[in-house]
Amino acid sequence: MNSEIKQLISFLQNSPTAAHCVEASVEILKKTGFRQIFMDEEWKLNSGEKCMVVDSDSTVAAFIVGRKPAADTGFRIIGTHTDAPGFRLKPEPYAYSEGLSTLGVEIYGGPTVATWFDRDLGLAGSVSFMENSCLTTKHFRINSPVLRFSSPAIHLNRNANKDGFKANAENQLLLIFGEDKGDYDSLKQMVAASAGIGVEQIIDFSGEVFDVQPPTLNGIHENFLVSAGLDNRSSTHAALAAITEMTPGDSTAIVFLFDNEEIGSRTVNGAASPFMERVLERVSGTREQFFRACSRSINVSADCVHAVLPGWADKHSKLSKPVLNKGPAVKMSAGGSYASSARTSAYFIKCAELAHSPVQKFVSRADAKSGGTLGPIAATGTGIPTVDVGNPMLSMHSCREMAGTVDHRNMINCMKIHLEGSVAIF
Repeated sequence: MNSEIKQLISFLQNSPTAAHCVEASVEILKKTGFRQIFMDEEWKLNSGEKCMVVDSDSTVAAFIVGRKPAADTGFRIIGTHTDAPGFRLKPEPYAYSEGLSTLGVEIYGGPTVATWFDRDLGLAGSVSFMENSCLTTKHFRINSPVLRFSSPAIHLNRNANKDGFKANAENQLLLIFGEDKGDYDSLKQMVAASAGIGVEQIIDFSGEVFDVQPPTLNGIHENFLVSAGLDNRSSTHAALAAITEMTPGDSTAIVFLFDNEEIGSRTVNGAASPFMERVLERVSGTREQFFRACSRSINVSADCVHAVLPGWADKHSKLSKPVLNKGPAVKMSAGGSYASSARTSAYFIKCAELAHSPVQKFVSRADAKSGGTLGPIAATGTGIPTVDVGNPMLSMHSCREMAGTVDHRNMINCMKIHLEGSVAIF
């Protein structure tokens, strides 16, 4: 197992939620010399300085100030997201039903629901409480398999294999976690203990279900990685690896890690928020310099792409079938679901060439709707030319996704070439 896959596995294990993913990201950045700055303070930045800023607990910007002013050389940007599809506890989730303690959930994003049934599940999230007369939030994580979606026996659901397994989101997505009516109090005690506070201090908490099985290497040559959250925390890890390994150049290199992409990005933590514009403007210095910098910038929006799957190859265009371990894919869409253009696609292809990485193309079938990314949203908000790329993966949005181990290093190398400004764009 190579070093970057070891690091990716550790990163994935430390990232059961978007907030935990940000914590893990900040830890990586601090260890590699990035100084944390804050949105409510004045920024005084020097050439070559490494800085990061965290906003709303689940969004991060990390940058290395270029040797020359951003107004003259622009930004080299990478955008990824920290969230993943899954299930979140309802605000009042507890119900005692048929002799069992259960928790109700809401579906977050578009998970493949059936893959979450009959698996060992933990709970992670955030808890809010008062400390020194100030509202404070801490993260918690219950690693033991305390939760489970249980499926009915095939004898009670005879058409499951024929028609596909189906579960009503309101009435049948119920997490079983005990059999006594006092179990919810016990669960809250576990939440409090994980956060290091007393249960009586809890004002409110939010919880997200996660798969407790660790990432595993798969295949006869161990060239596949199987894990929860590969979409899109693998891209997030690649971006972090790129900015921490890169050689600083004339342009300012900056990585944005957004939340809430899986539900449309239109939140205070998402790519549609003012965060990206505000950070870029403050790094630029003035509004005028910001406008000049944007006209000389380019953004790589990195989010995983569908690899072709044997048995389901007809779900792909005959002209576009990305495969595992054959390099990142540029995503194109005539309907604007992706931000790539011929020019920005060519830019990434040149980055891949300098990185000695193969590169693929992805387009959806003409009779099927494309997925979307944060790329078009960020591009619309800033006017910065953008290319949508991603490493191919199988079982996207499953409880356990599958990607190629070779692709991860290739993506890191392509991102490094991009951030270093090795391909001129003006």
